Amino acid sequence: MSQEETLRELRKISKVLTLSNSSAIEKELAKIASTKERKQMWVYLDGKPVPKEIAQAVKVTPQAVSLFLLAGVALDLIEYERGKAPRRLLDYVPPDWLSLVELSPESESTQGVAEVKTQATLP
Repeated sequence: MSQEETLRELRKISKVLTLSNSSAIEKELAKIASTKERKQMWVYLDGKPVPKEIAQAVKVTPQAVSLFLLAGVALDLIEYERGKAPRRLLDYVPPDWLSLVELSPESESTQGVAEVKTQATLP
C-alpha cells in the first residue's frame, strides 16, 4: 500500500470516528464553547483568519478571542502559535453552529473565513 493510499484510508477512518463520536465531541467542545460567540469563534478556527480577524467577525474583543484560544490550547482542542492563524485540532463543527456565523465575502474582517458556510463539517 502506498503512502497516498494509507493517508486516504486514515482520512476515511477519521471521518467515521468523528461521525460516530460527534455527541462526545460536542460535549467536550461545550467546555470551551459555552456561549454563542465562543461557538462562532470555533467555526472560524480553520487556520486562515488570525485572532484579530476572528474578533472582528464575531464582534468581540481580541482579548476574548485570546482567552478562548488559551482555553482550547489547554484542552488540546486548538493549535495556536502567536502571530499565526489558529486551527481546530478536531476538524469538526457541529452543524447547528454554522448557522451562527453570518459571512459576507466582501467583508475584509471575514476574508479568511468566507468559505466556512460552504465547507463541510468534516475534513
